[in-house]
Amino acid sequence: MVKRWCPNAEWVMDPFHVVSRMNDALDGVCREEWQVAKRAARAATPRRRRPGWPSAGDETPPDSPRLAEAARAIKGTRLALVKGRESLTESQRAKLDNLKSAGSRLFRAWELKEDLRAVFRAGGVAEAERLLDDWLHRVAHCRIPKVVEVVKKVRRRRGDILRSISLDISKARVESINNKIKVTVKMGYGFRNTDNLIALLMLRCSDARPQLPWDQPAPIGKAA
Repeated sequence: MVKRWCPNAEWVMDPFHVVSRMNDALDGVCREEWQVAKRAARAATPRRRRPGWPSAGDETPPDSPRLAEAARAIKGTRLALVKGRESLTESQRAKLDNLKSAGSRLFRAWELKEDLRAVFRAGGVAEAERLLDDWLHRVAHCRIPKVVEVVKKVRRRRGDILRSISLDISKARVESINNKIKVTVKMGYGFRNTDNLIALLMLRCSDARPQLPWDQPAPIGKAA
């Protein structure tokens, strides 16, 4: 329909949706790594044949607490993984440094996500094209299945991604308003009058700044 009525329209791929696909893949890799670490910790912990003090041979191996702590550490990095490099706190940086020291593929996947974000911060289309082609090559050989799946989608929309950079188009503002609308609708659940909900939506999603009664200056001659 769009091609029929708007033949001169140019298709673009918004940065928000491109990076969100990489975040979904990163979340899947984190889940897989946590499950592997959890199974390893469970396998290293022997099942006791009876309650009470452990009998001979039922003692917990020294590696069991370490493996359990590794599983908890992976689960605790989920918030840091979806953040950008510039938004990390000190504790989150420490968690990622631990993943890097351990040679985790989770850290490699996070680095690839950050490299994809760098494509949209390039100084021009030529630089963005070079960074994107280099990213596609490295991801195709990273041996992380969930991340490799993203390459197929990005390569298919390569021209749309570069076009969004050349036109400097982003849907960040629209996505922000959509999220505000969703939150406001949840806040207004149970309102008897839809006019109240519409007024609340207009206040939250517009630039209107009405003067509230308690913000008005006190009348002259009266104490504030």
